[in-house]
Amino acid sequence: MANIAFLLHKFPNGGIERVTINLIKPLVEKYGHRIFIYLYELNEQNLAEALPVTYIQLPYETWEKENKGFLEQSVVENKIDVLISTQVASDIVYNLKKKSLCKLAFVFHGHPFYEVKEIFWYIHNKPVKHKRAIKTAFRLFKKHVLTIPKFHLGVYRRRIVKQYKDIYKNTDAFGTLFDEYSQLIARAIGVKDVANSKLHTLRNPINKALDIPIDGPREKRVIYIGRLSRRDKRVDRLLMVWNIVHKTHPDWHLSIVGDGEDRENLEKIVADLKLPRVEFCGFTSSPEKFYANSEILCLTSEFEGCPMVLLEAQSYGCATMAFDCSYGVRDILSPNWENGVYVPNGEIEAYAEAMSRMMDDDELRQKIQRNGLENVKRFSAEESARQYDALIQKLCSE
Repeated sequence: MANIAFLLHKFPNGGIERVTINLIKPLVEKYGHRIFIYLYELNEQNLAEALPVTYIQLPYETWEKENKGFLEQSVVENKIDVLISTQVASDIVYNLKKKSLCKLAFVFHGHPFYEVKEIFWYIHNKPVKHKRAIKTAFRLFKKHVLTIPKFHLGVYRRRIVKQYKDIYKNTDAFGTLFDEYSQLIARAIGVKDVANSKLHTLRNPINKALDIPIDGPREKRVIYIGRLSRRDKRVDRLLMVWNIVHKTHPDWHLSIVGDGEDRENLEKIVADLKLPRVEFCGFTSSPEKFYANSEILCLTSEFEGCPMVLLEAQSYGCATMAFDCSYGVRDILSPNWENGVYVPNGEIEAYAEAMSRMMDDDELRQKIQRNGLENVKRFSAEESARQYDALIQKLCSE
């Protein structure tokens, strides 16, 4: 038994928090660990159930030095053996290892180098207008003459490589979602022997798949579930697909479940294109009813690490499709047209054609649904907790 702490921002909030929730029960019930969660905002109203967890709220809404002393003192007082950070890689956690206060693991929940794509998005979407023309001209010059060339010359990628090197140096373990992601990072930072390195594969877990009769009645409904964030989730691309598909499928509906900063823009697209049968459902802490009653779940992200929404949808017998934006997506949906469907990233027409095919072919769609139920067993909470426990035992024995 060990005292394990997770360091999160808000809880619950998104996919990383759902992963943590799914890990907690087997880590407590099967392996006997005590779980602590450090956070700066607890959304208790969004918790579907009470968890065997001790919540510790940080005094400041920042991951900088203001919280460092509090975190160090709390780790000592609560006799934390291993702290698992999922989003924070800075001195606030590095000092825990440097001072030997606990073992430190960083778990990377994204696709390696997705940060470069985020930087590219910000470069091209940051507004440059200013009341004074000279400042507007300077910002345009900076963007097109200085910033964009630096991106194409690989300056930002090298910065991310340095960050990965710092994480590897300043932690006891560096977790990734797939073996292939560990290999990518190892090559980038110069680690030759991955098997004997700090890099460890830790699969994202989902709740145990339920025995849901997929041959029963489901609504002719396509769903999206997740954050409404333009820089990565790109739900606007799903609306472009729907603008093609709805014309030949008048008995199908589209439900967008989730909230975020892009919602107003998405609602405007629906209004401008006069898209019919589109419903914005807002945030829900219980997406099960949408999974269980819908035929197809769509993901149209620009990049993903290990999209939990695909796994959750498969566990409820929902057919899944996505753009081929990462190894994680391909792993979950492969073989293509067997466990799910993926199309070249960004090709709207190809996505619409694939969606139409799934809508029209009941036998094909139900085969994908059945295969998805089997495929998702690879990502059970029990298997993921076993991987985490093995790492915890290794760190505690060192």
